[in-house]
Amino acid sequence: MKPSFTPSQISYSDFTDSVADHPRHVPEKAQPLEPLRYHDIPSAVARRKTAGAAFLEKPELQSLVEWKLKSGTFRPTLAKLVASNPATEIQTTTSSAFSIFASTSPSNPSKALSALCTLRGIGPATASLILSCYDPVTVPFFSDELFRWLHWEGEEEKEEEEEDMQDDKRDDGGSKKKKKKRRRGKKNGSGVGGGGLERQGGWGRKIKYTAREYLSLWEKTVALRERLAEESGGKSIGAVDVEKAAFAIAKRDALGILAEGRKEEGCVSADGGDGEEGNVALRNSTLEERDESLLQRERRSKRRKVG
Repeated sequence: MKPSFTPSQISYSDFTDSVADHPRHVPEKAQPLEPLRYHDIPSAVARRKTAGAAFLEKPELQSLVEWKLKSGTFRPTLAKLVASNPATEIQTTTSSAFSIFASTSPSNPSKALSALCTLRGIGPATASLILSCYDPVTVPFFSDELFRWLHWEGEEEKEEEEEDMQDDKRDDGGSKKKKKKRRRGKKNGSGVGGGGLERQGGWGRKIKYTAREYLSLWEKTVALRERLAEESGGKSIGAVDVEKAAFAIAKRDALGILAEGRKEEGCVSADGGDGEEGNVALRNSTLEERDESLLQRERRSKRRKVG
């Protein structure tokens, strides 16, 4: 990926272009759920908040989980687990979590996340999605694309050094074996065929979906929002905008559009504003087909690993 599209260097202009480009990269099967995720459910929660008690209904939570699964990695058991929660429990738990979030420091969502994770099938990632519907401006959704993009620059080396230091302190046989295994994974390379995908940075970075990782994502989202707001002269940058930009950047980079050394094509407007009117429809169609093909290949690969 071009350095100019990394979180520390992306300009306000490229960021807003990426947000606007987001709809073009949404998988076809997830498109009918986009209005629910970004408008209908957050609006319903906001109305209840104004009335005195914000919460989620069971069908709303199920729709959010369906959107999550169709937008990213499909996990067939997750929807069943979430569906097993009684409707009243979903209402009371989400209401309690929203109240906790509203009454605690906005820089620490840990207590609200913990409350939501008491529901079956809900981990930190889905809990963050629920909180994002309560406060789209402040709360980022723990998506794969957002986490990997925000941690693009040098974080994995730091994590490995910390793990090595902890193993050195323990100095037992098991810790030494773990340390050697990490080093072998790093030595084997980070390419798809190099055997080191688990330790690969960038879009291949391993995610454990822990609360600690989410807090890191949260802090980096805040820092990026503040930098872009300052650069733009005080314009509002919502966490949901950061989520959308990261998704679009990930999909465009997967297609090679943002490869370092390649001339930036930019986002194609509906009226062909980049001077390629005759190619707009074809390019959009091709990108969407390639996006879906990449997602299908990734899912087949993951199924083989699970099997």
